[in-house]
Amino acid sequence: VHGMWRNGADVTVIECDCLVQRVYPYRGKTPEGFGGGGGTDFNPVMQYVRDNRQLQYDGIIYLTDGYAEKPTVSPPCRLLWVITPDGTTDNLAFGGNIQLT
Repeated sequence: VHGMWRNGADVTVIECDCLVQRVYPYRGKTPEGFGGGGGTDFNPVMQYVRDNRQLQYDGIIYLTDGYAEKPTVSPPCRLLWVITPDGTTDNLAFGGNIQLT
């Protein structure tokens, strides 16, 4: 995330568990804490991006362990799942994925 921002990308962070908790622009610093921490649902982020199409998101990079139900809301832009080393890709949809090692 920092590398993309450093190279000129506008990066918006959407913190989500079962609801979108916070949305803010990334400005080169790690946030003090994170909102949420409940059960994971992928749909709220997809719906947020759909509802805010006027912001013209180029893509979503979703950082997750993958442990949630398969999303049913398709995003209006490209989607890349980035999965933790111990995560699962079983319930991903609408985009490609890479798994960290």
